[in-house]
Amino acid sequence: MLRIKPIVFFASLAIATFSCNIDKSTYLFDGKISQLETVDTEYKIQMLLEQMTLKEKAGQMLNIGLPALLTKGYWDLRDTAAFDTARFRKFIVDYGVGSIHNTPGFPPDKNTWFGFIKKIQDAAMQETRLGIPVLYGIDNIHGANYVLGSTMFPHQIGIAASWNTEISRIAGEVTSYEARSASLPWNFNPNLDLAITPLWGRIGESSGEDTYLVSEMGVAYIKGSQHKGLHDSTSTAVCLKHYLGYGASLNGKDRANALIPENYLREYFLPQFEKAIESGAMGVMLSSNAVNGIPCHINSYYINDILKGEMHFKGVVISDFSDIEFLVNAHSSAANKREATKMAVNAGLDLIMNPFDADVVDYIVDLTEKGEIPMSRINDAVSRILRLKFYLNLFEVPYNNPENYSLFAGEESVKLNYQAASEAVTLLKNDNNLLPLPLGKKVLVTGYASNSINVLNGAWSRSFLGQATEYNDQDKLTILDAVKANVGYERTRFIEGTGYLEDVNSDKALSMARKADYVIVCVGEIPASEKASDINELELPEAQQELVRKLAAANKPVILVMVQGRPRIIREIEPHCDAILMAYLPGNEGGRAIADIIFGKVNPSGKLPYTYPKYSGNAMIYKHKKSDVRDTNWGYDGFYPQYEFGFGLSYTRFEYSELKLSKDTLSEGQELTISVDVSNTGSVAGKEVVEVFLKDLVATVSPDVKKLVRFNKINLEPGETKTLSFILTDKDLASIGINNQWVTEEGDFEIFVGGNPSAMLKQGFYLSR
Repeated sequence: MLRIKPIVFFASLAIATFSCNIDKSTYLFDGKISQLETVDTEYKIQMLLEQMTLKEKAGQMLNIGLPALLTKGYWDLRDTAAFDTARFRKFIVDYGVGSIHNTPGFPPDKNTWFGFIKKIQDAAMQETRLGIPVLYGIDNIHGANYVLGSTMFPHQIGIAASWNTEISRIAGEVTSYEARSASLPWNFNPNLDLAITPLWGRIGESSGEDTYLVSEMGVAYIKGSQHKGLHDSTSTAVCLKHYLGYGASLNGKDRANALIPENYLREYFLPQFEKAIESGAMGVMLSSNAVNGIPCHINSYYINDILKGEMHFKGVVISDFSDIEFLVNAHSSAANKREATKMAVNAGLDLIMNPFDADVVDYIVDLTEKGEIPMSRINDAVSRILRLKFYLNLFEVPYNNPENYSLFAGEESVKLNYQAASEAVTLLKNDNNLLPLPLGKKVLVTGYASNSINVLNGAWSRSFLGQATEYNDQDKLTILDAVKANVGYERTRFIEGTGYLEDVNSDKALSMARKADYVIVCVGEIPASEKASDINELELPEAQQELVRKLAAANKPVILVMVQGRPRIIREIEPHCDAILMAYLPGNEGGRAIADIIFGKVNPSGKLPYTYPKYSGNAMIYKHKKSDVRDTNWGYDGFYPQYEFGFGLSYTRFEYSELKLSKDTLSEGQELTISVDVSNTGSVAGKEVVEVFLKDLVATVSPDVKKLVRFNKINLEPGETKTLSFILTDKDLASIGINNQWVTEEGDFEIFVGGNPSAMLKQGFYLSR
């Protein structure tokens, strides 16, 4: 227990409820601070701040990489880790670092993580003057993916493709539980980037191209992560990323410049962050890119005025990896690192992810002593960091006994993970109802993605790029393994076909295809993230396309399975495929889910969370302006994707009827109720995503052709009908006007409801002011 020593103790104080107006001279710190249940957090923060030296405050503003504390070099390969005694004392005790991130270079199990964290926290809390615990953050991108043996869910794009917010909530809850079993309390997730550039390599880590879908999935994830309260030993604090515009780069490359005018910023890029903050998010990670030429890390308007001002954000703003240094080397916005530190901190940055050393601490001290950073800014930053530590109860419980987490990666987590993968997979084509395939037939499985757990999991899977095979869970099934489990080893044939970019034995694959009844060809992307995920063309690699063309010559039904985060262009090979499944990056249970869908154990129910382009020169999102689609004949038929946002097929049929609106004229401030009947007219049970779009027919600022405003995923038995209701408010009808403010303009609107974007019921109403 940390201690606080009273100098004068009044009897009335013993029974008083502490508040910020208590005489602070009553207490003197005896080197530590205690968790007094009756003292509110803000008062505890203030008491602690008053005892801190400038260097101690600056130390709290440093987030350093774990390898900097270990023996060997930062980037050296390791399969075990040991602390370097001198480095450990320098950073943890002498500098009193506030936060740590990263892995030791391999994925420890939860017991090993516990040992690392315990040693760090014991030193921070017992060997420093004030005993402030360290805040440990890590990228739990699709599960507690850096804890060996943990549950690895589909990446966010797959969760979004399920259109089931409950799955996102569950993913957050399981991830938090398993991360806390390893004493990792801060999660650099969810990703709220709006992925509007299909070339961008981190689409798989996002929830797609639509602001509303991204918002709903993000809020659900936060609820799962934090629903028991941050003080609970099964909850983690989330850190929203990346603020702002990371997925909107002009050239589609990682960390590249984006151009975002103010009205677009407010209508498409800010709402998901605002909703997440309202839901209790206490961390925000800045984006490494620049918007309109201004690096996000020095954009005071974005951080101080909007995030901390308009959104009233009280949590921690952290930089991304080495981004103070990148202000000098990448953005050329600062002459040196000292100047970069000054610019970023004054712009509102609270916690600097400076992985290699503590030089920024010295810069902060020097800059503050010379009046170049005001002490008020330092106190604000440190207050935010301490606030999160208090909320997480780290002063009382700085680490967790892994033996108390008996549900870690247990049967229930596996079941939930399988459900997530099953609901994510999206059926894009099924000519002549080819799928599901019958059992008892001969099947050839081939292609780059057919026999790889790593491709199913993608990046951030035990290792950063996800390419290391030695950490794979040995009991998980590849697509090939799962097909064998369905039809038997004797009926399954396998050949690699291609690598990611190169032909391996496609001619032999064709020969084997001639002897099979069905051909399952699995294409995909190499696991990668950030700069390693940059590509120069959106087309599926030519070697993989050529394999499909060759296999088609066997005149056997071809089922194409795509395992990828991005929508790689398949225009030329699509006609050669009888059925197409989009699996995204489905995680450790993805192989089972894909095979079970192919053979009918699961009815697919995923819908695209982005527009799947047909041509690289026509890669626009569904939420565009009418003028964007002028065609060469001066008509408006210039939008022709391969598959539309929200599209996905099923093994059953759904029919929509009885679309009704509660009003045909809506006055400002009133609600509009939408009701519709949905029937399963097929022969098998199925899940359907009911999508509701809104179209503003006329607006001063050119309106979108439509926008998603509601959705709901339902299950229907054969012959069953359900009536669904949705309520819209005038806020749903608003858009950013010519003065960059939310406005609702009088006029005609249309509602579209259905499960197929190209065949929806429609009804209009009028908004009167």
